[in-house]
Amino acid sequence: MVTVSKLVGMKRQDIKNVLLLLQEFVVTYRDNKVKINYQSRPVILFLATLVATAGFGIFFTLKNILTKYNEYLLNTKLNRPSLIRQSSTILKNGSREIFIPKGKNKVTRIIIPKPNLDQYAADKYLYKNFYINQQLIQQSPKGIIFNSKFLNQLSIIWRILIPKFYSRNTSLLLSQCFFLILRTWLSLLVAKLDGQIVKNLIAANGKKFSRDLIYWLLIAFPASYTNAAIKYLDNRLSLGFRTNLTRYIHDMYLDKKMSYYKVNLNNSNSIENIDQYITQDISKFCDSLSGLFSSMGKPFIDLIFFSVYLRDNLGTGAIIGIFTNYFITAVLLKQSTPPFGKLSSKRTHLEGQFFNQQLNLMNNCEEIGFYKGSLIEKVKLKEKFRGLMNHVNNEINITLNYGVIEDYVLKYTWSAWGYVFAGLPVFLDEIWPKQVPDQSDKSLSQIQRVDERKNMRQFIINKRLMLSLADAGSRLMYSIKDVNQLTGHTDRVFNLLTQLHKVHSPRYDFGSKFGYSDIHGTIQNNYAKGIRLEHFSVIIPSIDGGEGIPLISDITIDIKDNNKNLLILGPNGCGKTSISRIMAGLWPFYHGLLSKPNDDDIFYLPQKTYFTTGNLRDQIIYPFSYNDMLEMGYNDDYLYHILREVKLEYLLKREGNFNVIKEWKDVFSGGEKQRISIARVLFKNPKLVILDESTNAVSTDVEDYLFELLRTKRISFITLSHRPLLMKYHDFILEIKDEQDERSWEFHDLTSVENLKSIDKEINEIEVKLSQTEKWELRKQEIELYLDGKNEGISMEASIELPKDILLSPKR
Repeated sequence: MVTVSKLVGMKRQDIKNVLLLLQEFVVTYRDNKVKINYQSRPVILFLATLVATAGFGIFFTLKNILTKYNEYLLNTKLNRPSLIRQSSTILKNGSREIFIPKGKNKVTRIIIPKPNLDQYAADKYLYKNFYINQQLIQQSPKGIIFNSKFLNQLSIIWRILIPKFYSRNTSLLLSQCFFLILRTWLSLLVAKLDGQIVKNLIAANGKKFSRDLIYWLLIAFPASYTNAAIKYLDNRLSLGFRTNLTRYIHDMYLDKKMSYYKVNLNNSNSIENIDQYITQDISKFCDSLSGLFSSMGKPFIDLIFFSVYLRDNLGTGAIIGIFTNYFITAVLLKQSTPPFGKLSSKRTHLEGQFFNQQLNLMNNCEEIGFYKGSLIEKVKLKEKFRGLMNHVNNEINITLNYGVIEDYVLKYTWSAWGYVFAGLPVFLDEIWPKQVPDQSDKSLSQIQRVDERKNMRQFIINKRLMLSLADAGSRLMYSIKDVNQLTGHTDRVFNLLTQLHKVHSPRYDFGSKFGYSDIHGTIQNNYAKGIRLEHFSVIIPSIDGGEGIPLISDITIDIKDNNKNLLILGPNGCGKTSISRIMAGLWPFYHGLLSKPNDDDIFYLPQKTYFTTGNLRDQIIYPFSYNDMLEMGYNDDYLYHILREVKLEYLLKREGNFNVIKEWKDVFSGGEKQRISIARVLFKNPKLVILDESTNAVSTDVEDYLFELLRTKRISFITLSHRPLLMKYHDFILEIKDEQDERSWEFHDLTSVENLKSIDKEINEIEVKLSQTEKWELRKQEIELYLDGKNEGISMEASIELPKDILLSPKR
């Protein structure tokens, strides 16, 4: 046989001989034309693939044309397309219709189905019963034949991934199963064709060799199409899983129950860095789960198909031996497999900590720069990174020994056994040869050559199938590691869903060890008379619940006029903001009675103004959308009027227009941020607004103007502040005091007759003191001359009477 290494030293005559051989092959091919059987499987599969490709191409082309035609009709119906930019509408069936810009003066319409709130209420018990069952199993493990925490968790999450049979994800999953079976069948055909090509090659049958080679090229097209389709369906299925799971989480995480805030107050909460759970963990879980279908489905189908075919060639005993080898190997590998699920889960947790430390540095870089805190931040980053790297190094070391054993067993040992079982028919024929009738030596040699070719063909087929079978078994063994990693991702996603269901429940206990029954406070909404607090206590949510140490206890006030304003005055950390948290429903109300207007009539302004991503218009109308503004009957002219009222009309000239998009938290100054907050109040126009230090960054004259503006708009306000100067804008004051490690409160009516008399009395005393200022100045000059030694004619006796509060005041 001529090899490439021999071609190097070929002479001119040798090259001529090669060319003559090729010429003879061409003549033979021309004289004996290869006949293609158009009813053969390779030809039928090739034609079927072409027809299917053309059919799908026509279908999706028509669908794309119809979609663009519908978008064209939609754009023609909308006379003012700019009005629907970034807009959404609630349809009659509860679904949300969203219009997204697409190109110039074009929009795309997307429908988001209405969330099924009853489903969340029902699913809550699935997660609750799961943990109850796990506790019972741990307490009494006897009598439990089989229990898989991973499979139980996955079965519950599966209800979210595929909520019903007739869904998009179901069709993707069934399509993937179809292509997996098709790929296995094509592998079987390729194995047979491979053996046939080798047989023709050994027999030097050029005609059949050329025919089979054409079949090989034809069957390669549907095989390649099938492989690409499996990868495509894998990605689409992962995307479908992630879409359903993310929407399910967002429906609970971002609703009126404010789970996004309460989940961080859960004292028994095992979730840290919840943003990583919702983004990275869900993505890894969906990718791992969808990839597991192909990584395990294909080998499993291969085992079934190839075993059935090989049983006819090798016998049942050989198949039993093969699977016995697989079973023993699986048991040994299972015992030596490291806990990849726990390792993956811990690594994800450490990566989240390192990422959040970096994010904290980015978000607070200016403050850290003022403090010159780069060194301490570097130490913290190194600490987080060192913990992550130690875990990664440990994970690499653990997987090293396992990788050696896994490769040796799955790649080489199984392949060796494959050769043994593939050669059994040949060796058995030599040990027990077939009985053939007496024939001439010539005919006997021909029969032997035919048998050799058949044996070669059968060996090639068996070898290829055995290697494919070994490869399928090894991929199943390799998938054990993938299953362990999926176990870690599933546990984290299941933990996220459990915590969200817990905080989303109307009977959420805020982590109290006494449960929901510990929350005894009564909240009366739609209170038309004003604000009323009876035995009102502020307690920080903790595991102690209502028995925790209260910030403020037993407050009782009653403001029976909607047009009156309240100032809650006290030092930092006394619990002023906590009162607004209870009113807004962010904290539990353990004791007392709270009567207040409806939540839709109250607007809360926190200490730190929040700015959403979007344009300038979005900052003014927050938390409403642009479409909400249009439905309310407002336009940009009204927003400009609001900016003028808060003295921010220059923003349009400075920024350009309402459509400018910037990082507004970095653009606005402190005073501008607080005036934007007041602009939001004017846009919403509520009955009551809670101001938490909302004017401490503006000048005194602007502060006077803003409070008078709220009075003019007849918007009542409750101000939380530590500045007594704000009393002049309010009618009532609730003063919180710290006295000898005890916190007390006093309530005053600034408009009462007694209070006005006390104020008049204090004014008179101040006027008397001011009337003596000239005498005090003269006396001060006399004392300075006396101290300089010029004491002639100067008396050291006081010629004026100082007030007692000055005489008794301590030295400073």
